[in-house]
Amino acid sequence: MESVVFIFSLIDCCALIFLSVYFWVVPEVIGHAVVTVLMLISLHWFIFLLNLPIATWNIYRFIMVPSGNMGVFDPTEIHNRGQLKSHMKEAMIKLGFHLLCFFMYLYSMILALIND
Repeated sequence: MESVVFIFSLIDCCALIFLSVYFWVVPEVIGHAVVTVLMLISLHWFIFLLNLPIATWNIYRFIMVPSGNMGVFDPTEIHNRGQLKSHMKEAMIKLGFHLLCFFMYLYSMILALIND
């Protein structure tokens, strides 16, 4: 069972890396929430606590979008307010986090397959 959890998490992490590069917010929020809940259900507390702040931040950013904007990354608002630098910094932090999670899930998957 553990190996299936980590195989799914690894595939989901690959999708999240792809989604974070192309700024697709809704699928990224859903994918990250699914992995976080899956780690909670499977009782992997360290990985759950590692994913929880990022999942909460993604959900918060998605909910707090002003009603007139197209989304979290509204092109006109980014350039008008000069927010491009902060959004790029956030994107690089997310990408680094997802890469860290990728290798952590890969290691955990290999360990679970060896133990089974």
